[in-house]
Amino acid sequence: MVDAPKIRAGFGDDPLLSFEFLTPEGRRLLRQRFASEAETRKVDVDWKATPYSRIALVNRLAWARPESRYLEIGCDDDLLFHSVPLDKKIGVDPIKGGTHRMTSDDFFAANTDRYDIIFIDGLHTYEQVRHDVINAMGALAPGGWIALHDMVPRTWEEEHVPRVSGAWTGDVWKVAIELSRSPGIEFHIVMIDHGVGLFRMTDTTAATLADLRADLTEAGFSRFLAEFDHLPKLDWDGATTWIDTGNPTPQQTEAQP
Repeated sequence: MVDAPKIRAGFGDDPLLSFEFLTPEGRRLLRQRFASEAETRKVDVDWKATPYSRIALVNRLAWARPESRYLEIGCDDDLLFHSVPLDKKIGVDPIKGGTHRMTSDDFFAANTDRYDIIFIDGLHTYEQVRHDVINAMGALAPGGWIALHDMVPRTWEEEHVPRVSGAWTGDVWKVAIELSRSPGIEFHIVMIDHGVGLFRMTDTTAATLADLRADLTEAGFSRFLAEFDHLPKLDWDGATTWIDTGNPTPQQTEAQP
C-alpha cells in the first residue's frame, strides 16, 4: 500500500487558518484519508489523573522569580495568560488572546527585550515550534526558563499532521528529541497536561538546538513510541526540585506505549 502523502495543512493556502478552523467533518474526512497511518498502540497516561497543569508549572516558575518578565506564544482563550500573576507579561497570538495580534515570527523579528519565562504553545507543528524555540532562546534572559506544551501524544490521531482529531499535540515531540540532544541545554518533559517540556541553557555560549530535521521531518507516531522511553522525564516533585535547587531528580514514569 502506498503511504498517504505528507501535507502541511488541511484546506486552503494559509496553514495557520487551515489548522485553526478545520471543522470536525473535515477532520473525519482527513482521518479516512490517512487511515493507512493508523497505529493501534498508545501511550497509557491519564492527564486528568494528574492534579497539576501547565498553569501550575508556569506559576511555580513565577513564584520562584516574582519580578520575572513573561512571554507567552499562542494564547487562544487566555486560560494560561490570565492566570500568571506577573505584572510584566506579553502574549502573542495572530487570532485571539494575549496582548499582541501577530505571528510569533513577526514578533520575534521586531523584539529587542529579554524574558525570564517563555511559554510556547503556538501552532503544533515541528517546523513552527523549532522556529519558536530558536527565537525564544535568543530572547531568554540569563537564568531563564522556556516551557513548551503538548510534547506527549497518546495516540496517532493526537500526533498526526495535519490535524485529524479534537485533542491535538501535533508533532511537537520532535523538538523534544532535539532538545534532549542539544549541547548547553538541560531539558526534561514534566509529565503533566499533555507533556510540558521545560529547559534552561546551562552554557549560553554553547547552547544550540540540535538539528535533526533530516531524520525527523517525515517521522510519525510509531517513531515517537520508539523514542518515548528514552526521553528525559520528571514527575511534579522532580520538576519542583529542579526549579528550586537546579538539580533535577528524574522519576521513571509508568506510561508505556
